[in-house]
Amino acid sequence: MRSLRIRLLLMLGVAIVVATAVQFASSFRAAMQEANDLFDYHMEQMALALQDSAYQQPSWYKSSSGGEMSGFDFVIQIWTDDGVRVYQSRTFRSLPERGALGYSNVTLDNGEWRLYGVQNGTRVIQVAQKLDVRRDRAISFAIRSLWQVIPVSLLLFAAAWWVVSAALAPLNRIGGDLAKRNADSLDPVDPTGVPQEVSPLVAELNSLLARMALALQSQQRFVADAAHELRSPLTALKLQVQTLARARDETARGQAVARLLGGVDRASRLVEQLLALARQDPLADPPEMQPIALTACIEQAAGDVAPVASARQIRLEYGEYSHTDILGDAEGIRILVRNLLDNAVRYAPEHGLVRIDLTRDASCARLTVQDSGSGIPEENRARIFDRFYRVPGTSPSGSGLGLAIVKAIADRHDAQLALGQSRLGGLAVTVSFPLPQQGQSGVEQGVMTIGQRAGAAR
Repeated sequence: MRSLRIRLLLMLGVAIVVATAVQFASSFRAAMQEANDLFDYHMEQMALALQDSAYQQPSWYKSSSGGEMSGFDFVIQIWTDDGVRVYQSRTFRSLPERGALGYSNVTLDNGEWRLYGVQNGTRVIQVAQKLDVRRDRAISFAIRSLWQVIPVSLLLFAAAWWVVSAALAPLNRIGGDLAKRNADSLDPVDPTGVPQEVSPLVAELNSLLARMALALQSQQRFVADAAHELRSPLTALKLQVQTLARARDETARGQAVARLLGGVDRASRLVEQLLALARQDPLADPPEMQPIALTACIEQAAGDVAPVASARQIRLEYGEYSHTDILGDAEGIRILVRNLLDNAVRYAPEHGLVRIDLTRDASCARLTVQDSGSGIPEENRARIFDRFYRVPGTSPSGSGLGLAIVKAIADRHDAQLALGQSRLGGLAVTVSFPLPQQGQSGVEQGVMTIGQRAGAAR
């Protein structure tokens, strides 16, 4: 049963019915007892009132064979000391014989009787009544006195309906408000009049709407920025194609083809970074976190960047290096390290140096990548993790997405990013990864180049 209203009404209805039944049973029992007491009192008063009367009915027995009289109430009998019945108020097929004084019950072939006898001189006055007649009239009296229970129960059920409807009115209002909204309406729900028990639900709903609004704004800004950034390489490709079409000799045609291939490479890199950033979006499905060797991810990323570093004659070396395992997405961590190294290689001068340090303590592992470049001014560091942001005056080509991807991956792994001044002169980026509870790793410290580590491995 999915309707909360119907569920509450059924529960309240059952409670009302049970309470009404209990009240009716107790009241009916009390009414029956009062009716019985009233009949006993009438029998006693009737017997006492007949003490001074003289009754002679010598022929009472003549009518005894005429059958029972229907609709009777009390039967009065008067007995002499020697057991002769001298008076009988009604004719009946079978009547009780003289009984004990006071109240008593006797059972005959026509049912059970209630008797009351009193001694008056030489006579015994006895008043009798059939218990089934008494019971029928007592039930009739009790039911007539309890007929108010039904309308009261109906009024209680109507009151329960009103109370439930009033309690659910704020939820109906919220549901109606949400039903009228369009897809991009993420304003918070008005909590006015919401019951205290429902307030946490409304608060969480507003929190979810706020997060969705931020995510939607981020996506819209990302799409706008991506469209803007893609326009430039596409325009350059178009111009290069036109230049290739106008080339009149092999030399000019070769130069145009080289420029066109370079433009295609830059556009391809931009698209790859956009896809990588989209995969790390907070709204995307979270990656499966598994124990991974952080050192293996670093070495794979260093191998990816090595050709670019070799072309610019930049030396990659390891500093302090601890073998460490963390919980994470291996592909995502590899992309994070590769982007850090690629950024350091691109901004380091030719014949420069890029250093990788991996340290750990009891709570986290710290990966630091530093270069010997010119660094980033303090006033520009706050924005370098923004999408498509590039420090003014930088000469190397780029899309401004590398460090934004690093930030997105770090956030999904609960890692902390810190920027500082490198001892080599350029920028130092430190990523602090939380360690698993049962992490075990050996430590190997020293300074060696990537080539030296490869030789040691062999």
